[in-house]
Amino acid sequence: MRRVVEVALALALVALLAVPVMAAAQKVTLVPCPFNYGSGETPPPGSVFVIFNNSAGAKNLQITVSLKRALPNTEYDIYLGVDNWGTPGKIGTVKTNRQGNGNFHLNTKVARGTRVLNVDITLAGSDADIYELPGIHDTPMGGVTMNFK
Repeated sequence: MRRVVEVALALALVALLAVPVMAAAQKVTLVPCPFNYGSGETPPPGSVFVIFNNSAGAKNLQITVSLKRALPNTEYDIYLGVDNWGTPGKIGTVKTNRQGNGNFHLNTKVARGTRVLNVDITLAGSDADIYELPGIHDTPMGGVTMNFK
C-alpha cells in the first residue's frame, strides 16, 4: 500500500511540474486606454481581445487580435511590447469590415526566457492609444507572462 501511495505522489509531482512547461494559449480582453477615455468619456465601441500562444515550437509567439463591433471600415495599427513597454514595435495593421469586425494574425520569434507581453492598438497613423492590455501603465508593468524555451 505504501508503494502505491509513493507512486501516486510521484506522478502527481511530475504532473504539477509539467504544467508550467506546457504551452497554453492566453486570451485577454483589451480595455479602452484610461488616458484617452477617462471617467465620463464615451469609450470606443466594440470589444477587442488578444490570444497569445507559444505552442508552435521553441521561441515562437502566435498572436491573434480580434475586433468585434468596433468602428466600421477603419484601420487600426497594432503594437507589441516585449518586456519593456517603452519601445513597442508596430507589428501590423487590421481593417475592420462594415460591421466593425476584423482579425489580425502574426507568428514571430521571441528570445528565450520568461517574457512579459503587451498589446496596444491605435487608429492607423495615430499615436493615441485606443485599446490596450489591462495594467500596462502599472508599476510593475502588467501584461501576459509566457515562457519561451
